[in-house]
Amino acid sequence: MPQPPQTRHSEHADPHEQYNPVPRVMIGLVLALVVWAIGYIVLARPDGMAGLGDQRDPVALAPSEAGAAGAAINASQLFVAKCQACHQASGQGLPGVFPPLAGASWVTGMPEAPLQIVLHGMNGTIDVDGTTYNGAMPAFGEQMNDAEIAALMTYIRSQWGNDSAPVDAAGVQAAREASAGRTEPWNGAAELLAFLGAGAPPVVPVIKK
Repeated sequence: MPQPPQTRHSEHADPHEQYNPVPRVMIGLVLALVVWAIGYIVLARPDGMAGLGDQRDPVALAPSEAGAAGAAINASQLFVAKCQACHQASGQGLPGVFPPLAGASWVTGMPEAPLQIVLHGMNGTIDVDGTTYNGAMPAFGEQMNDAEIAALMTYIRSQWGNDSAPVDAAGVQAAREASAGRTEPWNGAAELLAFLGAGAPPVVPVIKK
């Protein structure tokens, strides 16, 4: 027998998209960003100096002839970056491994020797106040300029009870020139002392307190 035609009620409704408009908050946020971007482009000065974003007077930012740039050196940060890992924040070093800086005659005496060690580094043995150390000290002569080394040396010579005269950049320059031909670390304290005893480096000038 022929099947009766299906009625309209048995058919599924056609699919359709629901109306989901973009939230007004999102539209407002996008418009605000567009307005800000346009304003920034219009008001920005592409020919301005990037370093003057804080609107300070360029004259105030320029270092003075008296050496304001050198005065801005943070010696304590240099010590943390270059020395603290071995010699410790207390300046006591590590027993049997890294020598102390606090109260050490190598640090508190005339600055020729410690300057040469900082400039060129040292491998081999060194006696620090009765204890012998045998390690490796890296060279910092190529990593720091004269003013930075002077600031670092002055910091070390005035911390942890040390009370030695500061060193200036001219003193570092003199030490650097005295051993300008050296390309390797000092082979222990004996070699450095022999070099100093030969009169190769001049007396390094210091700033008297």
